[in-house]
Amino acid sequence: MTGPRAAAVAIFQAAGGAGFLRAAGDGWTLERGPTGSRLRRRKAPPFLILIYHRVHPEPTPFMIDAIPPERFDRQMRHLAEAYHPLALDELIERSRTGTVPKGAVAVTFDDGYADNEAHALPILRKHGVPATVFLVTGCIDTGRVPWHDEVLLAFAGARGGSVAAVGGAEGTILPLHTEADRHRAAFATLAALKPLPERDRLAAVAAVRAALDAESGHGDGAIMLDWEGVRRMRSHGIQFGAHTVTHPILSRVTPERAREEIAESKRAIEEKLGEEVTLFAYPNGRPEDFTDTNVSQVQTAGFRAALTTSFGANETGDDPFRWRRGTPWETDPARFALKVAYYRLQSAASSSRSARAGERA
Repeated sequence: MTGPRAAAVAIFQAAGGAGFLRAAGDGWTLERGPTGSRLRRRKAPPFLILIYHRVHPEPTPFMIDAIPPERFDRQMRHLAEAYHPLALDELIERSRTGTVPKGAVAVTFDDGYADNEAHALPILRKHGVPATVFLVTGCIDTGRVPWHDEVLLAFAGARGGSVAAVGGAEGTILPLHTEADRHRAAFATLAALKPLPERDRLAAVAAVRAALDAESGHGDGAIMLDWEGVRRMRSHGIQFGAHTVTHPILSRVTPERAREEIAESKRAIEEKLGEEVTLFAYPNGRPEDFTDTNVSQVQTAGFRAALTTSFGANETGDDPFRWRRGTPWETDPARFALKVAYYRLQSAASSSRSARAGERA
């Protein structure tokens, strides 16, 4: 962001804007309705849960939400100085007892990438910020990568030409001449694949890789953590949760298959770490990506909380099996500070509407 808008953000932040919003959000929520907005007093301070995927010194357009270490360092420093970072298990207990402190925030990572240990862990330790990593267990120490990375890596390696669009109008061709072309084609393909039933999705992934002459995804597993890395991170206080075995969209598989994915991912981590696993994150995590049956399966499996990707703050009394999370996409430190503070002030419904509208101003 540049120009007058960027200058206005910088001026507002320099004048203490984030601090003002942060203090307001501790006691009030801004509700937007068809007739306008109004402030409602909160019964308890809200808490935020942030999602990260990768922290990498050379992010590419073909990595899921990758940010460079220096930006992650600035963000963790801000959270440590302005908020109250908590481990998720403590946040669960404090929410249950009504003792969530002002400024509570939790940091999470999805999937289990090796750079979480190499680049994120030193920064987390430096600033004393707890974190939880949700593992796709079928990609830990197996040489495999999540199916979405198979697609992204295939497009990253494509060199010119074109490919038929997946799920689009018959005959639609996606050009691959430039990196920007390949990026657009990759994410258009991911968007088309996510709603498909699992069998169709896996067949389409294989077809895309074949069309792009991509090598087997089994050779790309070095981007994922191994179990030794998981144990090292655990020894430094990082918590681990389950994110299924193969990252299916749970609403697109049979209840039996969903139950197996949920329970087996929990069992695998418990076997490797020798401790109970109580935290779960729904793959993709939007409301349409899991069902009430899946929520019941997570509860029955013995988890204490499950995280979505519905954007917004949480409050004491919210269903811990549908806790909301948000992705911190801002590159500018002032903007990051203001956005985190502002979204704590918004009600959950308002935040969801903003996210659906693509508000990234």
